[in-house]
Amino acid sequence: MDPESELLGDEPVRLLEEPPPAPPAPVRSHHHRGWWVVVVALAVLAGTVGVADARARSAEGKAVARCERHLRVATGYTEQSLGLVTNYLQPTLTTNGRVQQLHLADLMSERAGTVLPRVQRADRFCRAVTVRPWHFSLVTRQSAATAYSAALVTLVQTVAAQGHAPFRDDATLQRLRDAVGVDGG
Repeated sequence: MDPESELLGDEPVRLLEEPPPAPPAPVRSHHHRGWWVVVVALAVLAGTVGVADARARSAEGKAVARCERHLRVATGYTEQSLGLVTNYLQPTLTTNGRVQQLHLADLMSERAGTVLPRVQRADRFCRAVTVRPWHFSLVTRQSAATAYSAALVTLVQTVAAQGHAPFRDDATLQRLRDAVGVDGG
């Protein structure tokens, strides 16, 4: 055997004096590494934004729930206070057997005045709740609560304002008031 040849398989191979040139080393591009950094940074940012949004949604949900609770309590006080007047009031009969015209709002006005501050506080609380527009279900709940609270305030204010109002639908009383010159306020 020749010292310069080696048998690899069935064909003889000769060693060269000079080894062939090595293939060029792969060029590592910082360009590819930069993309990975950007992708990882975006993933971390997206996760952080997602966690922050979830926390904000949770806080908004609790605020809307508190608003709804305030409205339930204010509604309960209103219904209880004003309901007592309507539930226990029996209309009296006139001398000709007809039911006497009752001015229920006048009778309820004092009680409405006592519950009005609670209703107004609930309304202010609900109006102060802010919800991000992309939290659609919370926006719907908050909008409904705000609309209801505004209507409840308007109703209770209207009833509270009826106190000591003249009985304008009683024609006889109105004619007498006009004759005396009593101003209708």
